[in-house]
Amino acid sequence: MKKYMVKTLFILCFLFAGCGTRASADTETKILTLAVLENESQLSASKLLPWVNLYNENHSDIKIEVVNYLDNYSDPLEALKQIKIEISAGKGPDMINFGRQYSPLDVSSGMLVDLYTFMQNDELFVRQEYFCNILESFEVGNNLYVLVPDYRIDSYTTVNSRLSGLDRMDMAQLIDAYNMLDDESILFPGETKKAVFGMLSYGNIGNYVDWGTGTCHFDSDSFKSILHFADQFPLSLNMANDFSAKEVFVEGRALLYPVSIDNVYGMTRVRVLYGRTPTYIGYPFDTGNGNLAAVVDTAIGISATSKNKAEAWEFLRSLLDSEFQDRIERGLPLRISSLEQKLEDAKKAEFDSNGEKEVKEQLVFDGEEPVNIYEISKEDAETLKKVIYNIEYSMTIDSNLYNIILEEADYLFHDDRNVDDVADIIQNRASVYINENK
Repeated sequence: MKKYMVKTLFILCFLFAGCGTRASADTETKILTLAVLENESQLSASKLLPWVNLYNENHSDIKIEVVNYLDNYSDPLEALKQIKIEISAGKGPDMINFGRQYSPLDVSSGMLVDLYTFMQNDELFVRQEYFCNILESFEVGNNLYVLVPDYRIDSYTTVNSRLSGLDRMDMAQLIDAYNMLDDESILFPGETKKAVFGMLSYGNIGNYVDWGTGTCHFDSDSFKSILHFADQFPLSLNMANDFSAKEVFVEGRALLYPVSIDNVYGMTRVRVLYGRTPTYIGYPFDTGNGNLAAVVDTAIGISATSKNKAEAWEFLRSLLDSEFQDRIERGLPLRISSLEQKLEDAKKAEFDSNGEKEVKEQLVFDGEEPVNIYEISKEDAETLKKVIYNIEYSMTIDSNLYNIILEEADYLFHDDRNVDDVADIIQNRASVYINENK
């Protein structure tokens, strides 16, 4: 009888011990790795790392471990190549923040999962709460591989009568407006062959590449017109010592003013410069609006080989919560309510202890006295929202592809090659590069 009782107790202890082990395993902290590609200054300015730390504090079951691949690879492109190798081998990080290294070509190579799948199945994600057209601007094909929780707007503004009445412009309209300028007017300060070609093609590479299919058409008449247009400018400039870029814009003598709007004061800066609200004409695109959404420092996706995809999505979704979105300072929030609150706050002047208005923003040009901005107007707020709602495309830059384009264009500018030949060479080299890296 005693042996039976001991045996029974042993079995019960074994069973309870086994249950205890499984429960411990179930509640064991999961480690999710987040790969980043940033140097020390970028990391210190990043809003993502403080959020990771806060997220870890608030979640006992999950810990996000940040792995900076630049610790072992000085070149971000080499670091990214290593991540691709790891993922192709079934390993690699759970999440990747591409940051400024973001390229739609990289994310379309099969290394990431489509985030739309998680959004569609997540009851906590409500599309109406966000500027979903900004999300869509980062699509590759019909898929969304990276979440850009905050962004900036890259555009061109104009007060030229031939362009300011348009909703958008293509190259033909830009060339027509430029040809009608008087002798005192320019395209923009610093208009050399390379600067004009580089600035116009930088923003609209996506006009000539279908990242989803991996096809391109740099041999199109539209792209050739950029080459033709840029080739008429000088190779270099001899600017007078008293040249003032600010004065050129104030007097309306520049056809285009390149702007980058990364906070709610951006439209006010531009209005103060011109003395009125200009037209945000954007980049020259064959179709669609030319105002572009661009990555500030976060373009984060989930690895196709991650074993913790659900947990990774929970972290990505947290970047859409008001707690994160309300804290965004350098960049525009994706959450509508967060932007609205920032606009309301920016409309109100604030005063110091002496009753003086506090400076919230400045309009700055090199060599010029800064202009202080104390609040924004209702018109500024409405202009910003209108531009945001009309955005269709993102700044789709692939640095290697862009360098190929610049390199071959240089042969046109310096060796007087035929535009058709240069366009064909760019088309061939670009096609090979895209196919090799897709």
